[in-house]
Amino acid sequence: MGSILWTWIKSLNSRLQDLEMISSQEINFVAFHIDIDDKVLKEAQSVAKAVSNEETENLLELMFSSVKKYYPKASLYILTDKTSKVSEYGKSTIIRYDLDKRYPILSRNKAWYQFLDRKENATIFLDSDILINNCFDELLRTEFDIAFTFRNWKKWPINLGIIYVKKNKNNKTYNFFKDWYNQFLDLKDEQKVWGGDQDLIHEKFKDFDFSGNRHFESKFDDYQIKFLNCSEYNYSSEMNDPMLEYPSNTKVLHFKGARKKYMKKCFLYKILKKVSEDDIKVLGRVAMEMK
Repeated sequence: MGSILWTWIKSLNSRLQDLEMISSQEINFVAFHIDIDDKVLKEAQSVAKAVSNEETENLLELMFSSVKKYYPKASLYILTDKTSKVSEYGKSTIIRYDLDKRYPILSRNKAWYQFLDRKENATIFLDSDILINNCFDELLRTEFDIAFTFRNWKKWPINLGIIYVKKNKNNKTYNFFKDWYNQFLDLKDEQKVWGGDQDLIHEKFKDFDFSGNRHFESKFDDYQIKFLNCSEYNYSSEMNDPMLEYPSNTKVLHFKGARKKYMKKCFLYKILKKVSEDDIKVLGRVAMEMK
């Protein structure tokens, strides 16, 4: 299934040029995955019930396919540990670090900062259950170091499913992520399994008001930080609503938790609106193989 879908997406990109915006930017899109055992999964689910360790590879393929649809020149990366089973998709690169599987979220933060070391071009860290729904070049033309997405939720107003890193000149943003990781080391073990990243970022930006709907930005220490409303840059439907419709300006779709079951349908439906009968036949075969 992977080779069929990837070849088809590659050929479709050129035909989409006249239909919608296709970016020419060379951006890093970076996913993270490690295999976790049942004990760790149970600990994670005690914090977030919807955490799952299933179908990760299918989700990664869909996510990267959506990236290539809008960013054909993107560089794709999967960060993982030394032993997890991870497949390459298209021209993705697998980078293995020395990580502790007992603490998946702590490990993700460690992999993030290590990846950024000496990389100066724009980098997007994103979860596997995300689809890119449009270009966000307009955002990247503005001045900032890091952009986070927020929603009006008291416990964890910032969602870390996607993080936009615009600049890392002289390892400036690398230092932000490394400091974040070092703070993580002092947290309780259960926070290192799940949720500690959100706890730390919430504490870091606790004095900001996230109750509004507008994007905003602020200087924080030596960093220019943008805060983007999730409705446009990290959209999720209400938990029990089918995630097949979304605001017209939404650039990123995030199929968190129970919404994952709509990811494949949404991906196929969106592309089917703009393709030929021959393309539909190809997608039909892909859909059958994904069942």
